[in-house]
Amino acid sequence: MVIDVARVISAVPDFKRFSSVRELHRLVDSLSAKSASFRVEVAGTSEGGSPIHHVRYGRGAVKVLLVGFPHANEPIGGLTVFSLLSLLAQGHSQLTHSNVEWHIVPCIDPDGAELNEAWTQCAFTLESYLRGFHRQELRDQAECSFPINHKRLVFDQPTHEARVLQDILSRVRPDLYYSLHNAWVGGAFFALTRGIDSGSYLQLYELLASHQIPLRGNAQPGDVKLAEGVFQMATVKGLYDRLEKVLPHPEYALRSGACSWEYLEEIKSDALTFVAELPHVRHPVDGSIADTGQSYRHLKLRIDADNKYLVTVILDEWEHVKDDLDVRSPLYKKVYNGIISQRDHLPEGLPAWVSKTRETLFNSAYSGTMTEGERFEVYQTDRFFVLCHCYEFVRLLCASPQTAFVERAIARLESLFRSALDELARVLEFYRYEAIDLGALARVQLGAGLIVINSLLRT
Repeated sequence: MVIDVARVISAVPDFKRFSSVRELHRLVDSLSAKSASFRVEVAGTSEGGSPIHHVRYGRGAVKVLLVGFPHANEPIGGLTVFSLLSLLAQGHSQLTHSNVEWHIVPCIDPDGAELNEAWTQCAFTLESYLRGFHRQELRDQAECSFPINHKRLVFDQPTHEARVLQDILSRVRPDLYYSLHNAWVGGAFFALTRGIDSGSYLQLYELLASHQIPLRGNAQPGDVKLAEGVFQMATVKGLYDRLEKVLPHPEYALRSGACSWEYLEEIKSDALTFVAELPHVRHPVDGSIADTGQSYRHLKLRIDADNKYLVTVILDEWEHVKDDLDVRSPLYKKVYNGIISQRDHLPEGLPAWVSKTRETLFNSAYSGTMTEGERFEVYQTDRFFVLCHCYEFVRLLCASPQTAFVERAIARLESLFRSALDELARVLEFYRYEAIDLGALARVQLGAGLIVINSLLRT
């Protein structure tokens, strides 16, 4: 039988804040006592020594694997797995009597998730997000450090967490892999490794509409559209091939491994991977198609120059403070791998940056004027997220011994970030951002997964 999605998500609780790693661990520890149908194991540990749990419930013809926190700064999945585990523990019949074998990894990256709790455990503001943000370089993430050998891109240095996930994927070999990513702002969109029935797409649209979450219908360069707001899962191989058309050495721009779903496709070609990218804040200008009359390329290049100047200041201050920094901090690893060791690639744009200078210069998509939505996206993605990544250096400075050099570096950089934030607050009108109800996000992400599960149960 198929799962009654509406009945399940109506039982999802409301949330006042995102789930912390400690709360997820506490819930997992209590499961075995609640039902003999749960099997809980520690599949491995993070680099920092935190347990990574693999929870199994029941048996069924369709094996489903859900993984929370594939990226450290994406906490909606924590609410989703908390809800699913709680409903299974309560014996919700639509879940326990479904023909599904549930496999759940509540948090694949506990170290990274905890470093984001400075913003996930308090009321949301853009400034708190920037000051509490942490996201490893691609090569240091659980999601993007799987082995790959494609043309000149060779990578075989998986993280602790990626090894754990690789082992779970190999043992479970799921029919559906639901990696619980989330976007940050804007409309929701979905990604699949292959298309499913059109009726399921309609149900996804209805689910979003019932929770007042808009659909992002437009594709980014390189996206393959399966349906409105539904895209084919991107791959590192595909990204390499696209960058190869504009960059002489795309391997230098990527410097990372494959994604987890690329590995799953290698070991089980008929497995289906699904992602529901939900925003947790919204802004009325996002997605606007009103023409600004301003040059798209000009703004992107100006932002590119501002970002590069900021990095030159960081590089300068690094030389003064490098002997005073806490080298054991994961923030040190992030800054060193993402900025310091990449200084030779700064003319093109650092690896974590979505936009690369050469592509901005020569991609015809940027040759005309931009819409209000595109202008918003440039400031939001090209500027704000680069600021977030760069601010991790200030976090490292604040967590290190407060020598005179460190204090001077903090003062200099805080002044730059203050000016950048003030400009963004004016341009993006910070007061117009609205946090989306967390319970609604959990219901939509869980419901979307159940819709795709039903598409498999019907086949």
